Amino acid sequence: MSFQAPVYLWALLILPVLAYLYWRARQGRGQGFVWLPDLERVRLASGVARSWPGWLAVGLYGVSMALALLALAKPTAALPTPDEQAGVVLAIDVSGSMMADDLKPSRLDAAKAAARSFVERMPAGVKVGLVSFAAGAVLESGLTADHQGVIERIDLLERRANTAIGEGLLESLKAFPTGANHQVAVPATVILLSDGRNRIGIAPQEAAQEAKRRGVRVYTIGVGSDDPNASVDWAGFDEAELRGIAEVTGGRYFAADSADRLQEIYRELGSQIGWKLERTQVSGLVALLAGFCLALSLILSWGSRRLI
Repeated sequence: MSFQAPVYLWALLILPVLAYLYWRARQGRGQGFVWLPDLERVRLASGVARSWPGWLAVGLYGVSMALALLALAKPTAALPTPDEQAGVVLAIDVSGSMMADDLKPSRLDAAKAAARSFVERMPAGVKVGLVSFAAGAVLESGLTADHQGVIERIDLLERRANTAIGEGLLESLKAFPTGANHQVAVPATVILLSDGRNRIGIAPQEAAQEAKRRGVRVYTIGVGSDDPNASVDWAGFDEAELRGIAEVTGGRYFAADSADRLQEIYRELGSQIGWKLERTQVSGLVALLAGFCLALSLILSWGSRRLI
């Protein structure tokens, strides 16, 4: 946390002075003169020692004063805010094995449901694109802030034959605008989901190197379980290949063996992608907290029938 008007922080030095004077006032009870005599003598007239709610009320009163002074210093903090320059492409495997039902109701349906939830949680203004891949790759939706339109395209995804992971990644890269040096000009992310092995087209590692050259981070998700009763004959996804794609580009690899786990992965990614830290003044928040502490102090003081 930093402050735009730090000179007001010097005012905090008055708090230990006030605390000392309050202590002296309590030590001086019964001796003719004390600081804040009227309040203190009213308290003494009750003939009852201060209880723990009373001491808590005093503490909260001091905290509220400190927070009020901090608010005057105009504190700022780095808070997550939507990054409207950011773009993310969802690349989803729609090969035949995605019809396996070890993820209910099927891998493809579970992937579509998780992708929909991800797009729904994206901050307004963040651009989202969609690529499907099987034997080849198709740009279903270019980068757009129309999240509902992307969701509708997700709902229309259908299975196709074969698996071309590299082609899916390469097609995803084409969705991002590039500058004169072929570097992507905006914060760019690809989330690639597959349950198989690359069978055709460009090698995934070659596509990953291209992503690295363009400055695009790739997160990969391997889908599938060891369920022997799955309705599709499945050789398993190439975990090493998917992990390698993520590592080359500075991303991260995830394994999803259930629909719940897949939802969890997309939620985690959604909390990271499309956001940036921006320094923002939080004086209002600090002042609100000061008011809350003061109100609680007064309530406790009234409840214990003591005066601060």
